Amino acid sequence: MDRLARRIGKRISEYRHARGMTSEKLAYENDLSKGYLSDIENGKKLPSLKVLEKIAKALKVDIRDLF
Repeated sequence: MDRLARRIGKRISEYRHARGMTSEKLAYENDLSKGYLSDIENGKKLPSLKVLEKIAKALKVDIRDLF
């Protein structure tokens, strides 16, 4: 699971940077703490599918693109 968490976190971070979005804005738009989003992006936490769906929507990507 650690490998999956790191891969998903890296993809979220890549998409967020590509869109010029700050972690604060992405966290705020998804009702997440900045610390929790940071843990996701650094592969320390594996978010639920519901959270991934919300993040994907905010990043304007399909949830499959995060895997």
